Amino acid sequence: MPRNPFAVVSGLPRAAARLPKMAPDLSQLPKGRFVTLTDDVRTRLYDTGEEHLTPVVLLHGMAATGMLNWYQTFQRLRGEYRLISFDQRWHGKGFKGDFGFDTLTDDVLRVIDHLELEKPVLGGYSMGGLISQLAARRDPSRLGGLVLAATGTGAERNALEKLTMGGFLRTSPLLNTVPMEFAEELEEDDDPLNAHRWAMRELSSVSFTTHRTVIGEVAKFNSTEWLYQLDLPVAIIKTMRDVAFPRWIQDEMADLLPHSAVFPITAGHAVCATHPGTFARRMRTAIGWVVSNAG
Repeated sequence: MPRNPFAVVSGLPRAAARLPKMAPDLSQLPKGRFVTLTDDVRTRLYDTGEEHLTPVVLLHGMAATGMLNWYQTFQRLRGEYRLISFDQRWHGKGFKGDFGFDTLTDDVLRVIDHLELEKPVLGGYSMGGLISQLAARRDPSRLGGLVLAATGTGAERNALEKLTMGGFLRTSPLLNTVPMEFAEELEEDDDPLNAHRWAMRELSSVSFTTHRTVIGEVAKFNSTEWLYQLDLPVAIIKTMRDVAFPRWIQDEMADLLPHSAVFPITAGHAVCATHPGTFARRMRTAIGWVVSNAG
């Protein structure tokens, strides 16, 4: 292995090499901590901790981690809401037990119980948006509302597989897979992580096996038969150039929900990485709408 792990970057797709431009200011982010939830589920959790503010639990998408997906929201909305995120199963430092959308939904409720949150807003990105819908279906009385970004009632499986495994992998910094030897070099290095190194390590933590497993779960997901039952405010951040969740799928979701509002953004599925500032501002608007329309 090279002594300088960044020598590996020259062999990465061009989007990964550009990643430092989109990496966060780590000094503005809360430190991750490990928590043990009920049933001995252990995961890494981020929490800004302001108990007097409205809690917002943010669920990341496939191939991401809690903070990698949501750093732009933490940076810009900290102090406005109590922001919470965690690594879901098989992602980052998340739990390595059984994987399925039902167990991911259980984990969301475990986090809410662990932190004793009262009616938090649940924000979900891509896969996280599907889990958010399931959590709201499980017990809507426990939530203040939803913010669903880059997601829908289901996904076009072939498009999602192409997006993750093929050409989009080479152009999207969020869904890039970093060689494992690069991550190992970072883990062994005693130097403090800068933003670039941190982002690369987070990206490297999600295996192709996880990608395939998640795609299989997404392929089975269809909320069209019950979404109309969710009687709580739902803000939808509609990604206008999305391939995995085309506009018609996002429109279908909005039409089925009895109390929803749509906030469009002209970007693709990886908007949180390609347009972090714009995405965070749209999240501010969407969360504000949910809070103002809650119970």
